[in-house]
Amino acid sequence: MPNQPNNEILRPIALIIPQYTTAERNALIAEVGTIIYDSTQNKLAFCKAAAAAAASWELITSVQES
Repeated sequence: MPNQPNNEILRPIALIIPQYTTAERNALIAEVGTIIYDSTQNKLAFCKAAAAAAASWELITSVQES
């Protein structure tokens, strides 16, 4: 379309999620709700507690469809 800005910030074509190994992930001090890609496990993970420990992260293993 003419006169349409090609602005990747306003209309991105992909969501880039930070990647960490499991060891790097466990050393992170992240805010609750932070989402990363665990490249060791090949899964998404989210921070459920604000502390640098393995138990602070939960892997996203599946999605239940309704």
